[in-house]
Amino acid sequence: MAYLADDLNFAESDKPSFFISYSRNDTGYVKRLAGQLEEAGLPIWYDAHLVVGSRFARDTRNMITRALGVIVVMSGASQESEWVEREVLEAQLHDRLIIPILLSGERFFLLASTHYFDARGGTLLDERTLGLLHRVRDAYSPATRHTWLPPAPPSAAPASRPTDEASLRKLRACLFDGRVEHADILTTSLLLAPAGRLADGGLRRGDGARLSYGLLGEIDAAWAERSGGTQGFRAQLGVHPGPPPGTPAGQAGDFYALADSLGWLRDRRAIPPYGEFVPPAPYPHGFFPTLRNPQIEAHKGWHARWRQTVMAVHLRLRGQGGT
Repeated sequence: MAYLADDLNFAESDKPSFFISYSRNDTGYVKRLAGQLEEAGLPIWYDAHLVVGSRFARDTRNMITRALGVIVVMSGASQESEWVEREVLEAQLHDRLIIPILLSGERFFLLASTHYFDARGGTLLDERTLGLLHRVRDAYSPATRHTWLPPAPPSAAPASRPTDEASLRKLRACLFDGRVEHADILTTSLLLAPAGRLADGGLRRGDGARLSYGLLGEIDAAWAERSGGTQGFRAQLGVHPGPPPGTPAGQAGDFYALADSLGWLRDRRAIPPYGEFVPPAPYPHGFFPTLRNPQIEAHKGWHARWRQTVMAVHLRLRGQGGT
């Protein structure tokens, strides 16, 4: 998804900026926010900076890939925006710092594990949040991965939880468009929601009992249809139907055998960030869905949470996760 810098058509300099993702319905607030950030000496970019002749999808994707961070203005209107959702997924795919701002409504289910700034009523950013953005700007290096905000506290407003059918339509659309990594991230959130684990960012092993076989079957069908049966849960079970002899089901040995067989682990001591994890197509048989959640992967212990998530789902698929 990377493009050459000289193939871009920007009105601004090529210096990395904070990308603002928003719905046009919230333009009034975004202009005030942009003015605050510029006055604070912070570089920003949003679609008002596109020049005549720009290729919108390509240029916004490039700016996200190179961004210092992505500021997402969450509202009822942006919740329904396909472009905002694509921009959030692109930011997660490339391990960008995400700063959600809740302007109205509820926070997005795709950002349920990420702390947000409460701007309901039109409040602009406070000094603490501006200070974070200054630290990110000052510490920027092309070779460094950004530090994410901490997970949202338990008292935070609940994340919006769309119906399974609405989420499944989005999943099918991503796969139809060939946005496989986006579909992978959506799949994880789609399974966290019914288990009540959106804010946690991962499942616990016993959560498999809360996943319906109907939902698992729909997800599998979407992946299988677009891949000719080479991706999805059935494909994964065909490669790894259960733990090696003598290995307890659902334990670390079971996970590592599964991960090795699906091509997830090249070096279990240094698992790369999500943006570097997915190999070029053609993908190994059964590689997707990976059930990784990029939101939590800057925090200690994320690998254990990933392992628990995978095992919760696979124990359920094997009929061992409860009824």
